[in-house]
Amino acid sequence: MNTSKRLLLIALMALLIFAPLFAGQAGDILSADRPIAYGEAAFRARVLERTGGERSPVGLVLSGGSARAFAHIGVLRYLEEEGIIPDFIISNSMGSIVGLLYSAGLSPDQIYSAVSGVSLQTLFDFGLPVQGGLLDSSRLLSNIASVLGDDLDLADLTIPIIVATEDLVTKRTVLISEGNFYTVLEASYALPVYFSPVEFHGHLLIDGGITNLVPVNLAFEYADTVIVSTTFYDLDTLDLKDPLTILNVSFDIGKRRRGVEELKRHLDDVIWIRNAVEDVSFMEFSKVEYLAQKGYESARGQKEKLASLPRGQQWAELSELRSSLQVKLNKSQDSYPLYEHVTMHSPSHIVGPTLATEGRTDLTDDFNLGLGYAFATGDLGVRAALGGTFSLASSDTFSAMPAFTAKADYYLFSHLRGSLYTSLLYDVGAGLPLLSLGANVEGRYLTLSDQLRLSLSQSYEHLSVFDDTSHYQYWTGHTFLATSRFEAELNLDQEKPWQLDSAGLSLSYQLLGDYGAVRSFIDFKASSEVLYEPIGLWGEVVGWGRFALDGGGDVPLFTSDGFHSADKALRSQGHELNTTSNPANHLVGLNTTIGWRPVGFSPSLGEVLLIKNSSIAIYTDLLFAANSFNPKVSLGLELHTEISLLGISTLPTTIYGGWDQAAGGFVWGLAFTLSL
Repeated sequence: MNTSKRLLLIALMALLIFAPLFAGQAGDILSADRPIAYGEAAFRARVLERTGGERSPVGLVLSGGSARAFAHIGVLRYLEEEGIIPDFIISNSMGSIVGLLYSAGLSPDQIYSAVSGVSLQTLFDFGLPVQGGLLDSSRLLSNIASVLGDDLDLADLTIPIIVATEDLVTKRTVLISEGNFYTVLEASYALPVYFSPVEFHGHLLIDGGITNLVPVNLAFEYADTVIVSTTFYDLDTLDLKDPLTILNVSFDIGKRRRGVEELKRHLDDVIWIRNAVEDVSFMEFSKVEYLAQKGYESARGQKEKLASLPRGQQWAELSELRSSLQVKLNKSQDSYPLYEHVTMHSPSHIVGPTLATEGRTDLTDDFNLGLGYAFATGDLGVRAALGGTFSLASSDTFSAMPAFTAKADYYLFSHLRGSLYTSLLYDVGAGLPLLSLGANVEGRYLTLSDQLRLSLSQSYEHLSVFDDTSHYQYWTGHTFLATSRFEAELNLDQEKPWQLDSAGLSLSYQLLGDYGAVRSFIDFKASSEVLYEPIGLWGEVVGWGRFALDGGGDVPLFTSDGFHSADKALRSQGHELNTTSNPANHLVGLNTTIGWRPVGFSPSLGEVLLIKNSSIAIYTDLLFAANSFNPKVSLGLELHTEISLLGISTLPTTIYGGWDQAAGGFVWGLAFTLSL
């Protein structure tokens, strides 16, 4: 056989071997428009069972729309008032959260209570995208599991539902009507970059709304009567030259166009509820009440078309289920408001940047920036971070140094929380370590319709500082502070122009010592904040005092007292237990603030970084620290804002600056009101 024939034979053999592979690849590509379905046959059987074959099924499509999808709650509320319960639901994206909760048996009012009774930002954690997403929703899933239970399958839900997702592996739509409830729920809102893809039967699933906001065609495969509830996005104030806005709008173009094409195809056949929420930003989760009300009103606008639909189906079964779920919902919501804590139903691990303080402490006032690891399981939460510790205030020498911080919290019987924390710092210049640590046990109780919170706590703080370090310049040696504190905080739910926004009272007994000498003090604090809501005008008054029980004078001033001062003599008073510089046995302060919080002012950067609750205020601090009626005065300006990532992770930031009469100069500072 000559060379040319050998080459031809080899080529033919190679073609025979690899032809199936090429054909398979071509086939995979050409099958990209064919969905993969799980549980479709059983879904059809369940729909048939609900109708008994005696009438046409009624389908309900719940579109995606991020926070706007909460308008579906109002739609469901109106449908039920009219006696209409769909025979099946088709949903994707955030519409699936409402759809799945409803299919699981919760009433519209129970869904509203579930999402409005918690601070949604506490149910998500920010971290590095090691699994493909910036946000971890383990707390959200655990919160839902506390009501619906851990073991739940889509095939067992009261109302059949199909959740539309997209698969990164096959590049095909995956339609799911059976499988683990929480896996499917997590996949339904897995918006790329923000949330990690979810593994399901070899797929890596993401939010189905990324390609089609309104899967109408799918609904007509199972019914001739279809209600479509949409939450499109049509905000005309966007900066279309902002890179993040361009990215978000680019996503919206394709999914909106596909949804509109399907909607127009069936426009004469569907009952279209176009929810009037299209001007709401995609992450405005704080507008749940507004969105639900708009959904209700939009559904009521289709009253005539809805009048022809069958009524009164499955009410007995739903009523019994909802009664049992209400007991679990009440239990979940009774425990949450005390600490905004959710019992984890599965372990959670998060690695990401951290910016935190040690919480409410009197001996330290710095903040930590670094890379942290968080672990949570059951009622235990542990966090650790490696980075730097910073002081940014004129009252201290500006300093930054490496630090390791850690904290553990454990929640017991809903009402009790125990905490341990530590910070190990290293002063590079002095070549010395600094150590702070503490423990706290607190019990809380809510009364007066959850408007009055009572708490009793016992805390212990320890600080080890060396003389030649500049970070904690007013403390030396080893110092401890033990505090027993009773607090009452009143937050009234009012709908008046003038509102008593909050009021608080605390009484404490404190022991301050250096393990050689110990001093005792009692202190109090009373506060009240008034708000004129129409224009965002507010005012706050805080009165406080600390008294030495041993008659030794030199009552210490803590940063948590709120007196803005850079006077070194005043700030170091009482920190050296063996000397006396001020014979007065008291410190009494009065802090007043008058501010303006512009109504409706909430700018954003590409709707990703949101600026909320911004205010500008004038503060006046009076401090009576001597045995004469001659107060020290601090007067200045305070700027406050809350920088929020996607409306979820929030960083409250305060900058102040003004005249400090005690120091005879300017005082300034930057503070972050966070807890580790």
